[in-house]
Amino acid sequence: MDDATKLLAAAAAPSPLDYALLRSEGLQHLRRLGGRLWTDHNAHDPGITILEQLCYVLTDLSYRTHYELPDLLTSEGEDPYASLYSPARILPTSPVTIADLRKVVIDVPGVNNAWIELVDEPSATFDEFRKEVSALPVDGRAAPAPSPNVSEIRIKGLYRVWIHISGSRSGEAIRREATQRLHRCRGLSHDFDAITVLAPQLVPLSATLEIEATEDPAALLATVYQRIAAYMAPAMPFHTLGEMLQRGQRLDELFEGPLLNQGFIDSQELASIERRTSLRVSDLIDTIMSVPGVAAVKSLHFLAVAPDGSLKPTRDWLFSIGSDRIPQFDLPSSDIRLERRGLRVDLGVRDAARDLFRARVSDDVSRLQAAGSPDDLRRQRGRDRKVAQYYSVQQHFPSAYGIGPAGLSQAATAERRAQAKQLKAYLMFYDQLLANHFAQLANVGRLFSFGDETSDSYFSQPVMDDGTLGLDALRVSAPAEHAAVLRRITEDPSGTSADLDRKPTARRRNRFLEHLLARFGEQFRDYALSQAGADTRNGITPDEQLAHDRRAFLRDYPRIGRDRGTGFNYLEPPSDANISGLELRLRRKLGISDPVERFYLVEHVLLRPIAGDVNQHAPLFGAAQVGDPYSLQITLVFPQEAPRYTNPDFRQLVEQMVLEETPAHLTAHILWMNNDDMRAFESAYVAWLQQWRDHRLTDFGI
Repeated sequence: MDDATKLLAAAAAPSPLDYALLRSEGLQHLRRLGGRLWTDHNAHDPGITILEQLCYVLTDLSYRTHYELPDLLTSEGEDPYASLYSPARILPTSPVTIADLRKVVIDVPGVNNAWIELVDEPSATFDEFRKEVSALPVDGRAAPAPSPNVSEIRIKGLYRVWIHISGSRSGEAIRREATQRLHRCRGLSHDFDAITVLAPQLVPLSATLEIEATEDPAALLATVYQRIAAYMAPAMPFHTLGEMLQRGQRLDELFEGPLLNQGFIDSQELASIERRTSLRVSDLIDTIMSVPGVAAVKSLHFLAVAPDGSLKPTRDWLFSIGSDRIPQFDLPSSDIRLERRGLRVDLGVRDAARDLFRARVSDDVSRLQAAGSPDDLRRQRGRDRKVAQYYSVQQHFPSAYGIGPAGLSQAATAERRAQAKQLKAYLMFYDQLLANHFAQLANVGRLFSFGDETSDSYFSQPVMDDGTLGLDALRVSAPAEHAAVLRRITEDPSGTSADLDRKPTARRRNRFLEHLLARFGEQFRDYALSQAGADTRNGITPDEQLAHDRRAFLRDYPRIGRDRGTGFNYLEPPSDANISGLELRLRRKLGISDPVERFYLVEHVLLRPIAGDVNQHAPLFGAAQVGDPYSLQITLVFPQEAPRYTNPDFRQLVEQMVLEETPAHLTAHILWMNNDDMRAFESAYVAWLQQWRDHRLTDFGI
């Protein structure tokens, strides 16, 4: 269907706001259903009056339905966006790539730039013949004789972090904060071998520059200093949301990766700034020539210490930087001269140029670190329109009918009063249907929310009566019980449900929750099938338990989606808040909340040999199944005697879900242990984890 056809079809659709159209449709139904018995369809007929009043109410309902969505979701001060996550909450993820990890480190106040490299060094050996894994020699012990059966194990997933700092904050404080941040978002089965602050390596220069005519040579010289310093150790700038949008970035691109405190980092800028391992004279010449006002570079040399202790120009075109150093322009020891037609023009402006340069560097650092907190889209404020308010249609009937607030005259006969009461009861059927529609519209936010534990899916309300219509006299139930009766009738018209918090309400609400899950590309169908026919647990039916588990998953989804590939922070004690993203995801998708069903996730990379462990003499593994038992592998240990795990079908679901939810680059192993083995494992795991934490805290100086 082309666009023109779509537009024509939309234009031809009837509008429920069109009173005349509704009246015409109603008359057509009347003629078709009762045309043989009822032929007077003029305005004076009472039946037509009733039709007209109901058409008017339908236009009011339609009008309210067309309110802006924030207005429909706003009610009595509630947050209309409680179940609608903003881009900054739902789109970011924990670091996945090395570039993501760099951004996390650069976001630490005082960090100018950071670089991360993979560790490609042997950590252990594997004897193919003996099937043994052994640690490398330590403490000066001799290495074993080479053997064709022995191969090196180079563990995958280890990182080494280098940090370039600036400003007045101490390097040790920066390193500690960077360490904590990195471990809070550490990738599952990945780890950090070392986190180091780069020491500066001073680079003095000697240069003579020919400049064009200028009124401010001090400013030009300060710009030259600034360009040289930026070339040697470039800083990574932060940007606001508005700046990034102006660059043509889409929202999904902007919020891809970790959410930063200081703003946004352009990924292309990040990739273009590499760590300098050497400096070239030719690159420095290009950098200086890019300064407006510089006509030529007459000479440029690196300075080196001469035998007499003075700095002398060298003929070297390459200046090498140490592996643990960052180049830094040594301004006090440098000699940058400005000439104009052979005459020096910098003698009287050097001090001013240096002061201006230092002021600019300070301003740049302040600007980089004050780009602003993470921006988010401004959400439209909602206006509480009191959508549920409904006044009886009887309020609007002409006085001649005697059913409005004025009632009948004192002279009305008993028969006339009975007729009026009969009409009231007849109209109350339509009144109640319309009142329920308004209540349903007012509760649309609850239908698509996961913040409460109620099972309501149909909503009702008594028809409002200020006492002038006498509607209470027409109701079978007492006024205090009327709302509960309405709720029961509305939720379960068949009257078969003894408790409205049970089926079928929970089953219907589950369909709404499944819809919300589908919006995130998630589903609970396998788990739902496993719950079908299950026994009631703790007084909760399977449908209620399923709804509860779905709500818990949706409430935690920002973290579940963000941290899917992260491990736990082993620098802090384990807790329900400090678990891996995979463990949280499995808990929620399997409905694991009972402590007896808790499982353990062990990352093999954390079992690797560590430097300084003098007890690593004997083989670390015997009868090893693979040549590298450390890289990108995890083991999940489940208590096989927990009630639900004794069900073979549920155990199969657990194993299937572990394989489906584990990130594709990892290999997952599953162990089922009886109670005795589980207690022994828990004791050993807790002791090992404490020793590992103490060792790593010492390594990182925390």
